[in-house]
Amino acid sequence: MGKDFSGGYFLEAQALCCEAIVVDLHVDVILQRRLFGYDPLKRHRAGWRGQPLFWHTDIPRMLEASYTCAALGLHYWPWESVRGWREIQRQFAVVESLLSSGVCLARCVEDIERAHREGGLAICAGIEGAHVLNGSLSVLEEAAERGCLYLTLAHFSKNAAATPGMGRGQDQRSGLTEFGRALVRRLNALGILVDVAHVNGPGVLEACEVSNAPVLATHTCVRALFDTPRGLNDDAIRSIAQTGGVMGVIFAPYFLSGRLWASVDILIDHIFYIAELVGWEHVALGTDFDGWIATIPYEMRDCRDLVVLVERMLARGAGELSIRGMLGENVMRVLRSVRGEGRYLGDQDSLEDSP
Repeated sequence: MGKDFSGGYFLEAQALCCEAIVVDLHVDVILQRRLFGYDPLKRHRAGWRGQPLFWHTDIPRMLEASYTCAALGLHYWPWESVRGWREIQRQFAVVESLLSSGVCLARCVEDIERAHREGGLAICAGIEGAHVLNGSLSVLEEAAERGCLYLTLAHFSKNAAATPGMGRGQDQRSGLTEFGRALVRRLNALGILVDVAHVNGPGVLEACEVSNAPVLATHTCVRALFDTPRGLNDDAIRSIAQTGGVMGVIFAPYFLSGRLWASVDILIDHIFYIAELVGWEHVALGTDFDGWIATIPYEMRDCRDLVVLVERMLARGAGELSIRGMLGENVMRVLRSVRGEGRYLGDQDSLEDSP
């Protein structure tokens, strides 16, 4: 399919979004539910161009946008406390309350593939910050049983495992602690992916060294294009790629360019940079929709405008296979490597005995 009658690529982009597996590695609608009582099951208005802070997603609009899978972030305030895990348990229950005939829990690759065939949505959880563990690895078994896709080693605070690049206790010197290295190994054993979004540079490199499974950076950006500690330098990008992992590019202009009002072309610059440095197979979506990002690209109002990104990527010369990889196939490759062919989260014997 070539250009449409208007001289653009909208029709081709629309078809790609409808046909492809679309996986968003980080959606923060649960944060909006926790803070404001936002109902993810209700269709909300789209908001304005560049919509700030929230109203980016809900279940009806993700289905309309042809999302196949969304990882919903689980959060707690940035300090270690037994209350943290209790709050995460409550948020797991919120995720489970969203399940219906059209929405399933993504506990294995087959769940996501089935959602794609049936036009449904698979959802799962991503825990943001090891501070909620309060120094305990034992709670991870419950996380695995409840469909946790990944755990971010640090959020906006230093914790017993890792140091953030931005936030309380931040620095660019500290690597993982002994507990942090043990945490990576336990996550590997349980089939929960290691996420290094928010983690400082040394921590990213060490997590990649310790992990024997692909590493994620679920919602990130490129420091070579805009030097923010929330991003990845070239060494970090190469290290994640060497694990077989993927990097989800964030949809927040401030982290992409230092500006609040910027085009989707800025986002594409970061996608192309990663692809040209380490290959298209390591690029993914990590929007951070509803995550209190100050704004989104000014051509977009909500998740249904993903087609705008795809249209611009086609116009810039990205091939269909590369775009399909970014939209979801690259994440599916990672998932098949850690929990493919009927291997489920929580099935520890199967996971620990797998190559």
